[in-house]
Amino acid sequence: MIDFLLFDKYVYYIWFSYLLTFGIIIILFIRTKSIHKNTMIQLRIKYTREK
Repeated sequence: MIDFLLFDKYVYYIWFSYLLTFGIIIILFIRTKSIHKNTMIQLRIKYTREK
């Protein structure tokens, strides 16, 4: 099992790629959630003014 995680001579490249990929996914998730929240607030303000 531990041999599978070492990936021989490519260990740094592969683990850096995993880290970079998951880091970008987390950043995109947080950013999208923030944009969605701000959009919902703006729409709520817009439609409460029009009533």
